[in-house]
Amino acid sequence: MHTEKTIFAIDNNNDIHTVAKFMRHLDTARAMGDLHGNVTLCIGFWEGVLEQSFMMDSVDYARFVLGFGYTKDQECILRVSGDTRQPCFLETFDGKHIASVGAMQEVSATEARGLDAWTFIPATNKYFATI
Repeated sequence: MHTEKTIFAIDNNNDIHTVAKFMRHLDTARAMGDLHGNVTLCIGFWEGVLEQSFMMDSVDYARFVLGFGYTKDQECILRVSGDTRQPCFLETFDGKHIASVGAMQEVSATEARGLDAWTFIPATNKYFATI
């Protein structure tokens, strides 16, 4: 069974110190054996902004990101169901569901360029979007 994932960008993600602090925080959690799953580096595009983003198990997001305020100024994060046939949800920092945005599907680079929002995973060279 697949685990629910959270895709998010961190606040002030253009500042190298902020990003390094966040990465050290997650790396320490992984070294201590506290993370349930992997952290995947992504590139996200949403509302005309291209930025570094991350994908991780939602339980790890709640435990190691949300509570530390790394996303408190983000407009929202994306919850991806463990069952990819189910819709994804945009959610605010305080856990309020904003909208259902459709199921997550792999798309081509050409298709992604025509969409308002997508996620690119460099490790797999694949694009994903909610359709």
